[in-house]
This record gives sequence, C-alpha cells and structure tokens, in this order.
Amino acid sequence: MLVKQLHKYKEEDNFEGFYNRISSFAPDLKKFMVRGLKAAEAQSLIDRGFYNAEGMLDEIYLDIFKNFTNYVDVNKLQTTLFAMAIIKLEEKKKLEQETPEYLSTEKLLEQELKALEEKFTAQADGDLILNTELDDISYKQKTERPSYVILDETLEAQLIKKMDMGDILLSSLERRTIFGALYSNIPRRSKSVMELYAFGNRSVHEISEILEVPEKIIESIVVGLKERFGLL
Repeated sequence: MLVKQLHKYKEEDNFEGFYNRISSFAPDLKKFMVRGLKAAEAQSLIDRGFYNAEGMLDEIYLDIFKNFTNYVDVNKLQTTLFAMAIIKLEEKKKLEQETPEYLSTEKLLEQELKALEEKFTAQADGDLILNTELDDISYKQKTERPSYVILDETLEAQLIKKMDMGDILLSSLERRTIFGALYSNIPRRSKSVMELYAFGNRSVHEISEILEVPEKIIESIVVGLKERFGLL
C-alpha cells in the first residue's frame, strides 16, 4: 500500500503528498538523525547548531522522490533511507577525507573490530583508562580526538540502555566524562554501527543491509562494543 501511494504521488509530481507520507513511514529515522548530530556536536566533529536534522531529511526525501520507482518494496525503502542518512552524517563530518577511499566498509569494520578487542589499562589507583593503541589503526584520524566530552543525557540514556549497562543515569561527572571519552574513541565505522543500533533502533540484520556488510561482522562489532562499555 505504501509503495503504491508513493508511486502515485510521484506520477502526479506531488512532492508535498509524497513528503507527508514518507516522513511518517520511519519515525526512528528522524530520531537517528537528531541523535547522530547531537553526538557529533558533543565531540566537536561539527559546529554546534549548524546543521539541522529536518533539513538533512528533506534532502533525503527529495532525492528519494526524484529517483522513486514502483519497484521499491517497503523493506528496501527503509534500508535505503537509513543508508542515505549515514551518508549525510558522514558528509557533515567529512569522513571521506579521513579514510582511504579504496578500503571497503567491510574491510574497515574488520580492522576496527581488532581495535575494539584491545583492553583497558589500569592506572596505579585502579581506575580504568582508554587504551591508546586504539589510535594505531592505519586510517587514524588526521585531527586529534577531543579529550573532554560530555554527551547529552538523552544520548547517554539511550546508549546505556542499548549497551546493556544496567544504569539509568551515570552517577557522577567523572563517570560521564569517561563515558564520553569512551564513546568518542570508538573507530568511525564502528560508531556508525553503534549509532544505528542505539539511536536508530536498527537490528543487527537491518544494519547489515544498510551498510552492506556481512551480518556476522556487525554482530561482532555490537558484542565488542557492549563488552567495552560493560567495563565502565
């Protein structure tokens, strides 16, 4: 029914009707975009308040409208929407300048999975610190990661829930800072997996389809992330 309605709007060149219908189709998409932008702002990857989730989604819906055919099924449409959202976010963070173009997403995730397997190091007082070996991956960022990151509480709560941490809210500013640093130091592509999983409420199977990466790699990334956050 949805596809037929969208195709009818396309035939009529009725973008307003098309927009109203498709924008109500995937409510998690807007949540994903809003949370993704907030997280990027907290890490100083983009200017705070410079980008607007609704504006970015408008661009996506317009692109879908221009190229829409009646051969698109509902599942494919949802996958395409989230894939385009990832691309939009990556454009804003200029990821194409930070990773070699010849490396596939699958290859990048395989390398990042090895980085995620690195453990924390204990300081003399017993506190856990992030292992600096995480920076040693071959496609390391050209700019330094922020050393002090406090995420929005709504983002923290969603991440805590999806990472099976048990807490409702983090108990202290120090713990929130460590949490923010831990989040910031997740490799780029793995962070896309985490954001789709936590902010977009996508399943492992759905993320696999969105990123066009084998499901077993996505599953391993999610397990690795949960283990890492479980140490906090």
